[in-house]
Amino acid sequence: MHPADTPESEARHLARVIDVATGRTPPTLLITGGRVLNVYTGRLEEKSVALAGERIAYVGALEGSGLSLPADVPVLDASGRVLVPGYIEPHAHPFLLYNPATLAAAVLPRGTTTLISDSLTFFNGLPDPELHRLLEALAGLPVRFLWWARLDSETLLDSDQEALYAPQRVERFLARDDVVQAGELTAWPRLLAGEPAMVSGVAAARALGKRVEGHLPGASYRTLARLAAAGATADHEAIAAAEVLDRLALGYHATLRHSSIRPDLPALLDGLRASGAWETLPWHRLTLTTDGPTPPYLRQGFTDHLLRIAMDHGVEPARAYAMATVNAAAYYRLDEHLGGLAPGRQADVNLLRDLSEPTPEVVVARGRVAARDGTLLEPFTQPGWDRCPPYRFSGPVPHADHFRPGPGLPALRLENAVITRVVAEPPGRPADGWLLACLVDRAGRWITRTWLSGFARNLQGFATTFTGSGDLLVLGASPEAMAEAARRVREMGGGIAWSQEGLPVYELPLPILGTVSDLPVEILIERAEEVVARLRVAGHTFEDPVYTLLFLSSTHLPEARLTARGVVHVRSGRVLAPSSPLPAGA
Repeated sequence: MHPADTPESEARHLARVIDVATGRTPPTLLITGGRVLNVYTGRLEEKSVALAGERIAYVGALEGSGLSLPADVPVLDASGRVLVPGYIEPHAHPFLLYNPATLAAAVLPRGTTTLISDSLTFFNGLPDPELHRLLEALAGLPVRFLWWARLDSETLLDSDQEALYAPQRVERFLARDDVVQAGELTAWPRLLAGEPAMVSGVAAARALGKRVEGHLPGASYRTLARLAAAGATADHEAIAAAEVLDRLALGYHATLRHSSIRPDLPALLDGLRASGAWETLPWHRLTLTTDGPTPPYLRQGFTDHLLRIAMDHGVEPARAYAMATVNAAAYYRLDEHLGGLAPGRQADVNLLRDLSEPTPEVVVARGRVAARDGTLLEPFTQPGWDRCPPYRFSGPVPHADHFRPGPGLPALRLENAVITRVVAEPPGRPADGWLLACLVDRAGRWITRTWLSGFARNLQGFATTFTGSGDLLVLGASPEAMAEAARRVREMGGGIAWSQEGLPVYELPLPILGTVSDLPVEILIERAEEVVARLRVAGHTFEDPVYTLLFLSSTHLPEARLTARGVVHVRSGRVLAPSSPLPAGA
């Protein structure tokens, strides 16, 4: 049974497939005239595909098939086209400013029909009844959603938030049929330390037959081996060919990433070819991921973009398409349902001009023609975002007095878009690139301050609730402009605001939990490109400033982060500067 089905719906699907396969009823759609890529054998074969609703009933020659083929059976002519399975994104983060429904609507015309997705933002921000209602609503979209159960929050929680990750709540979520793995394990040191909640979460996933994904950037062979022993089954954080080979040698499935923050795929593939291991690679244990790209990336595509890169860097087409389809399905133990064009599988089919062009001309999703020539043909209903609790601020209205540095603050330098380093030299002037960075508790109890360099040189006041902790991040060189930007975000009920010379420079409301937009992706791409371009003019030089904002309060990356406790050194847990009670202001 597919994880998204109940026993009753599975019985209905199965009865329908049997009736079509045995000729008792005609297909709901017949795709003829094309060549089918068999991802199990790697061969291209001239075959027809008969659908029974959301499932494939038959693949093969029509002559002698025994199918019932009356004159009025719906036919999709695939003459001159190649048929491949719908693409599977095995590691999606559907809340990088876009929301799950708008992301799905954007990627379906490009051939991605299944998103195996992180639940972090919604698990943190919604009470259980609304969380489960949201997932049920998303299950009705043409794109199939499957989910992960996080075992850790990716940030330090306040004491009143700790119940969010109580083992009972995590394990109830993990037991959902549409949740297919635990992870990603950003707090893996806690697992290796034997922390009971982490151990019980991994044990629960294993007992349910579900996967456990790591988050292991820069991990040594010894650490990888220890985490494999502790239950980790895959990792997507390799940034060099040798790291991919280590993961494969230890029994991991290795997911090769090409995202807006880590566009690693060309270097990984070139390194694997140069390593001498190319011909003996266990290709069936390799998959591809976009790993939560921010909206501007989506101009290039999605999984279709990864396929194009893979083939441009020497991956044989049949192998590349397997990495984007059946390999991911097999990893999640779903290959009897997903990832191939074979009887009994889900009826997700991409019609391509040629294997060298992975962006489809026609997409069939759940047995229906859902997109043609890049245009959606199936409706994408937003899943009742108005029922989600609004993002609320408590405490004093932001005032310039909140954003004055005070003595003895630590100084952090951005080494790249997401890694900070603690530096000993005292901060210089704003003209030298030093800004005050503040994390403000949305409940109005505390504020954490630090100096930060490397984000921008000309930034007076910038505020956002698009943060890993869900609190308000405020950056700038002018306390007055910082307060104005923070007040504007508060008025919007969450979002991004930038104030410069007393004037608003940029605003983007994020009305869903303070982190997610309800705008269509095509509009959101333009809005995100605008703020990125403005930040570049202001002096930001790294890959993706949107991720910088998200991760400054996320404690799974080195070296120091802004948290409710204060500025925390990630590896040691030492508080470099404690948070302060939020003053009332003048």
